[in-house]
Amino acid sequence: MKKIYFAIAAFLMTVTAFSQGVTTSAIGGKVTDASDGPLLGANVVAVHVPSGTTYGAITDFDGFYRISGMRIGGPYTVTISYVGFNDEVNEGIYLNLGQSERISRQLSESSTALDEVVVTAQNNGVFDANKTGASTTIDNRKVNALPNVSRSIADFARLTPQAQIRGDNEISIAGQNNRYNALYIDGAVNNDVFGLSDAGTNGGQTGVNPISIDAIESFQVNVAPYDVKLGGFAGGAISAITKSGTNEFHGTAYYLFRNQDLAGKTPGVDEDREKLPDFTAQTYGVSIGGPIIEDKLFFFLNYERQNDETPQPFEGTYDGDSGLDGVNDFADFLRSEYGYDPGSFDSNTSTLNSDKLTLRVDWNISENHKLSFRNNYVKANSFSVGRATSTNINFSNTGLNFESISNTASLELNSTFGNKFANSFILGYTRVRDDRNPVGDLFPFIEINDGDSRIFSGSERFSTANLLNQDIVTLTNNFEIYSGRHTVTLGTHNEYSDITNIFFGR
Repeated sequence: MKKIYFAIAAFLMTVTAFSQGVTTSAIGGKVTDASDGPLLGANVVAVHVPSGTTYGAITDFDGFYRISGMRIGGPYTVTISYVGFNDEVNEGIYLNLGQSERISRQLSESSTALDEVVVTAQNNGVFDANKTGASTTIDNRKVNALPNVSRSIADFARLTPQAQIRGDNEISIAGQNNRYNALYIDGAVNNDVFGLSDAGTNGGQTGVNPISIDAIESFQVNVAPYDVKLGGFAGGAISAITKSGTNEFHGTAYYLFRNQDLAGKTPGVDEDREKLPDFTAQTYGVSIGGPIIEDKLFFFLNYERQNDETPQPFEGTYDGDSGLDGVNDFADFLRSEYGYDPGSFDSNTSTLNSDKLTLRVDWNISENHKLSFRNNYVKANSFSVGRATSTNINFSNTGLNFESISNTASLELNSTFGNKFANSFILGYTRVRDDRNPVGDLFPFIEINDGDSRIFSGSERFSTANLLNQDIVTLTNNFEIYSGRHTVTLGTHNEYSDITNIFFGR
């Protein structure tokens, strides 16, 4: 019979997370008296000052306490009290994503204490006994201060020593291909599960970012962690947490603009560098957050619009045997004989337009139960076409229209049960619809070798039937048992993917 009990215990202890993100912070420590003896039943109360969110715990027989599932950031005020001892107040505490702040204190007896002790905490997070492997945390201060020309996650992931940014915001961590990374927004899967995007994110085939940077509170990049709750990747796990509302209303409005006059010249030796062709990149948005019910219910909302235009003017000369007259005669032939308009080649323009909407609602059900709901919606429309040069003529109808719609929702419940148990439950759903279509009327793709040059016309060969639908459901639950210095975690992480892909090359 004992063998059966041991087998059941071993099974529960080895139900580990296949892959999940980091969404909260924690505090813990030990409370003792002046002789370093543990204080059983000391009361620990942590208050998130901006929102009034309150967390509580009581020390165990050995004087240890833990509070998990806490909001990141701060400042927090942590008060430790015990009958017959002076209260100790710790102010200005800031919690980093995925890290546990250690706050251990010796309480002095009230009869010998003259004044209340107030301790202001400062932790640079570099040396932390609670860290579980190499990781980099980018808090809100860094998010706001660091330059982010592309406004992508790659702008911040590059702060990780093991990360390298390649090509078009491809994030390589620990030397691995970007498709071996895991990306989570508020605990929900947001990396390109099917693996077509070079950037490794949903909507990445259009060039759009998966979320507005102005909606992000904090990032964490984990490399080879030994936390049982993190796994399922060979490169790195990138977790992003959205902003939350507080007891005060806050709002922002922003506008960003770039063109060829605000960008550097082409790479190369100084005398060979040239000014970039004309382009415009515009991004504008608004955000607002605040209380619905003070100390109880909060909201945060962000909307962002992106409009990019990249003209690709023709150089004016063509080296093919037929010359420009032959190119124009070919276009007229397609129109007159087949009724097909191949478009123009001397004024091609690529565009990217997108709308991003992020909503988050936080509910402090009680001191022991906190519920959060987040939804991130991204719609992108991309039109891309090759540039006409002296050796390649690309008619505009060889381009492609790409529409991508991504919607990611997550529901998280963090609970504590007495002084020994805590639970974190996350349910996520990701819906992606990528629809790639040719431009103009359908027509066979034509490639003409014209001496040392080539002419391209007709429908883009890989876009006449190209569709990708993804539905991904994630369920994560971690139950923690506290015993003295030790924490036992029993958990599970499940991902269900339903993918439909239509692809015919011509």
